[in-house]
Amino acid sequence: MKQLFDDKSDSYDAWYQTAAGRFVDRVEKEAVLAYLEPRPGMSVLDIGCGTGNYSLELARRGLKVTGLDISPGMLAKAAARAQVEGLPVEFVLGDAGQLPFRDNSFDGVISVSALEFMPDPGAALREVYRVLKPCGRLVVGVIGRDSSWGRFYAEKARRDPGSVFNRARLYTLDELRCAMPGRSVRARAVLFTPPDFDYRQEQAARELEAAAVNAGRSDGGFICAVSIK
Repeated sequence: MKQLFDDKSDSYDAWYQTAAGRFVDRVEKEAVLAYLEPRPGMSVLDIGCGTGNYSLELARRGLKVTGLDISPGMLAKAAARAQVEGLPVEFVLGDAGQLPFRDNSFDGVISVSALEFMPDPGAALREVYRVLKPCGRLVVGVIGRDSSWGRFYAEKARRDPGSVFNRARLYTLDELRCAMPGRSVRARAVLFTPPDFDYRQEQAARELEAAAVNAGRSDGGFICAVSIK
């Protein structure tokens, strides 16, 4: 798994420069950050931080951020990006199933698009919960299985034996909600615009997204949950 993501580290960020990537990133970030409720000075662990998308965003907001990933290639990209912006993010090479941190270390923990690729997600969530401070927030976001995006990635995996999605387990909203440790668990689905949508039509994409959220749909391409320790 480490090698698969190392191989993608050079091209990983290119998608975020497309119209689809920008829209998807904004929708997903709004959901994650609404659940995290970030505040300056808050200590946050970003598990599966990749090239630093969320780590850097939180550091820009004045949070004390530690990003952890299993891929040295991804971490190198993240560290370089943080250096360019002068952001004091600590990046750590490590496995989510065996976190190199003490109990009750962080005010918040996030993991976005990473749980799908963990060989033992239950063990990883228990480890995450261990390093979270009492009353801290755990926020997890993953690809929604029962969605146009879930079907898109499943087909991508079928066509390409080397795809990382052949190693992924996707979740439904109810499955993610039930997997979350802690109390006061809440979950929601977002990203109802399909992969083949013309994302250059940004206003139309926003309207479709808002209508689906208002209708309470659960078949979004991105599902997000929060729990409190």
